[in-house]
Amino acid sequence: MAASPKAPLARQARLLSQIVKAIRKERHMTGAEVAVGMGVSLRTYQDFEAGRREFDFNKIRLFAKATRSDAVAILLAIYFNWPDLAVLLIDNKMATAFFIVMRDLFTEVGPRLSRVPAGLLVSGFRFIRDEVLKLFARQDASAEDYIERAINETYETPDDPGEAPPDDDDKARGR
Repeated sequence: MAASPKAPLARQARLLSQIVKAIRKERHMTGAEVAVGMGVSLRTYQDFEAGRREFDFNKIRLFAKATRSDAVAILLAIYFNWPDLAVLLIDNKMATAFFIVMRDLFTEVGPRLSRVPAGLLVSGFRFIRDEVLKLFARQDASAEDYIERAINETYETPDDPGEAPPDDDDKARGR
C-alpha cells in the first residue's frame, strides 16, 4: 500500500534510515566511507543515516552514487513502505533503468506518451516477465546440466595414482 502524502515525515525518516543502513551494510562500507563518497562530513552523514535531518532528495542521490545503489528504488521503497526493494534493486538499478527508458521514450514521442494506455504497459511487462522466467529457467537448466556432468565425471573410475604404469616386463607378460 502506498504511503499517504499525509503520513508523518518521522515514519518516512525512519524508513529512509532503515534503508540507508541496510544498503551501507550490504556494500560493506563504513559511515566514514559513505560520507567521503557523498562529499559530506561524517556528522552530516550520521545525521542523515539516523533520519535526524529533513528529507533531502539531493542527499539520497549522493548516497546512491557513493554506494552504487539505486536512488529511484530508495524513493520507491519509502513511498511504498517496502524497504527491501532498495536492497533488491541495488545492483541491477532496475527502477532507475525504467525511468531512463521512459525519459528516452518521452524524448522521442513527447507529450503523446500520456496517451499510452496502461494496458499496453501491462502487456509489455508481462512479456518482460515471461522473458525473465525463461532466462531463469535457462540458467537453472545450465546449472543443473553442469552439476550433473561434474558429478558424472567425478564418479568415473579414475586412474589409480598408486598403481605404477606398466613397464616393459609387464607389457611382455601381457599385463
